[in-house]
Amino acid sequence: MKRLFVLGAVFLLAATFGFATPTVEKDPMDFPERPVTCYVPWGVGGGSDIVFRTLGEVFMKYSGNQPQLVKNIPGAAGVVGITEYLTEKPDGYNVLTWNGAQTIKTHVSKVDYSALDFKPVIKLISNYTYILVQDSSPFKTLKDFVDYAKSHPGEVTMGHAGTGGGGHLASILFCKAAGIEVNFVPFGGGGPAAQGLLSGQTMVSMNIPPEGLTNIEAGQLRALATMSPERLAQLPDVPTTREAGVDAIYFQSRGVVVHKETPDEIVQRLHDIYKQCLEDPIVQKKYYDMIISVTYAGPEEYGKEIAEEDKMFEQIIKENKIGDRYN
Repeated sequence: MKRLFVLGAVFLLAATFGFATPTVEKDPMDFPERPVTCYVPWGVGGGSDIVFRTLGEVFMKYSGNQPQLVKNIPGAAGVVGITEYLTEKPDGYNVLTWNGAQTIKTHVSKVDYSALDFKPVIKLISNYTYILVQDSSPFKTLKDFVDYAKSHPGEVTMGHAGTGGGGHLASILFCKAAGIEVNFVPFGGGGPAAQGLLSGQTMVSMNIPPEGLTNIEAGQLRALATMSPERLAQLPDVPTTREAGVDAIYFQSRGVVVHKETPDEIVQRLHDIYKQCLEDPIVQKKYYDMIISVTYAGPEEYGKEIAEEDKMFEQIIKENKIGDRYN
């Protein structure tokens, strides 16, 4: 109250005698003073959507009672949503989810941005892909699927989250390692891809937990294998692709980035809020139950990881002649 009285007196004197009005800088700890909108450039029910809606359940506890809103804008493996995000002000009130699929897309197609055009805030989680079928599928094992695909080249329909995305690249790498040809079917996100499998639009789907997990628990879908180096603790009966005879590993990390022009103190404040959300026991348990691994990294380390992934994906895409950017 005393500070407000003094500031009021200063402004009154300035107005009366024509003094220059002093500039009062906002304290970064006052951020946010309104809701933060999280851009998810994928459909509802996909991996990024579920990860950030879960964080949103506790966001208000650490943000001065301000909520995190989720804005889903699917299309073109993230391009549509990212393009719209770039029109927002760099004030921290709009953040962008980032994952490997979005980095991949910058090398598969010609887009107006790169993975290095954003300021990293925090890396949150990582998750490994798994290969799903309907529970009634004749493919009871990964070998069944691979053997059928070899004897019926191009006949198996395999869904994924979108052309040029992480699920697409995982599918290509898996099929190359298995020596099979399938008909890839893109959807507007991992959630829609799992639903496409459930409705019979595809025979197999490449997904990342928790996409399709509730359907597995309900006995509607079944995982043939995980593209992880070891069996996942939450799915102990599901073999890895290596165990099943296909030497292929793939995972995606997910985090938060913002405009390059966003002030560093706001980036730090966002980092601190999201880190507290990540460490919240409610979030930790839900992530474990959804087969999501917490793999935290701060802004500097996350930035290095994005740069390393950027180089790695560029090499893989060039070597396999994926997409049209380099062809």
